Amino acid sequence: MTNRLNNIKPIARKVGDGKNPIFITVIAFLAITLLLDIFIIDGKVLDLLAYFYIALGLLFVLYGIPLLYASRRLIQYYWQRASKNKLAVGGLAFILFLILLAFIGPLFTADPTAINFEEKNLPPLGFTIEESVYKLETEQFITTRITSTREHPLGTDDKGRDLLAMIISGTRVSLQVGLLATGIAIILGTLIGVSAAYLGGKVDNILMRFTDIMMTFPFFLLLVFIVFIFGPNLALIVIVIGLTGWTGTARLIRSEALSLRTREFVMASKALGASDRRIILFHLIPNVISLIIVIATLSIPGVILAEAALSFIGLGDSSVASWGMILKAGQQNLDTTWWVAVAPGIMLFLTVLAFNFLGDGLRDAFDPRSNI
Repeated sequence: MTNRLNNIKPIARKVGDGKNPIFITVIAFLAITLLLDIFIIDGKVLDLLAYFYIALGLLFVLYGIPLLYASRRLIQYYWQRASKNKLAVGGLAFILFLILLAFIGPLFTADPTAINFEEKNLPPLGFTIEESVYKLETEQFITTRITSTREHPLGTDDKGRDLLAMIISGTRVSLQVGLLATGIAIILGTLIGVSAAYLGGKVDNILMRFTDIMMTFPFFLLLVFIVFIFGPNLALIVIVIGLTGWTGTARLIRSEALSLRTREFVMASKALGASDRRIILFHLIPNVISLIIVIATLSIPGVILAEAALSFIGLGDSSVASWGMILKAGQQNLDTTWWVAVAPGIMLFLTVLAFNFLGDGLRDAFDPRSNI
């Protein structure tokens, strides 16, 4: 058995050494395909967000899974600490439910954009409403009772669209924007923060002054301005939020990395001739990963609310049903179809609460001074 393991180790080492060329090759291929898709084929190959999924998925497979496997005992230890926080466990369970709902929900629901005026304003199961309609023939108002149906358990809006299907579509949109935009912001903020802390001097001054300039712009107003100029597109919203939401992450990561750059393991790596790139990627970033996880978890609710706010004011992607767009439609008819605004409002509230509970639990679990 030992001989077999010894035979496997050189192969695993070769595969590990080949991760960077594989990643660069696939990213270059995706970039060329994306350019052809935009300027020549006119978007007929893949949706823009699909390129992000492929790139982030490859990044996770090549670098995330090996790191998680190597740190499996530490992960188990932190999970034991985090699991003592019942609110964090409840938040994680709700987030997993949302992910499951986003994946399998569309298989069991109707098209969220399908319009059927014959079934408009149907109430949720268990509710009955009265609607007054003016008849030209009799020149009188006729009151009719509208009851719920099992085909639309959460009811329909004023266009007859199934609210359950719209909520599930909004779940997918919120998770896409929240996870992808936060991922972009976390990667940028981590690289800028760690590089500024380790390299110091002029590099630190330039990067931090640029961060200060970015922080002077009101985040939401900048987001509204860019989306207003280039048009409401879900992929654009993800990119803009990711490229403008990294400043806080960069500052927090820099402050943490400043205390690490003079540690013995960093000085030993320098003495052994390790390059700055290797020290940043393989020594500093892994030692701030706990802070990165907490920042990411606590940043996702803000991103989800930003996308919902954009959709609510009419700057969201009209081709998809998001929670903000449903809220806007429900707000316009709140006196007659209250359930259209209540359902996405509850989902937004619970989602933000779940991520905040999970972030607080992870922060306590990673903090060695916390008595849990």
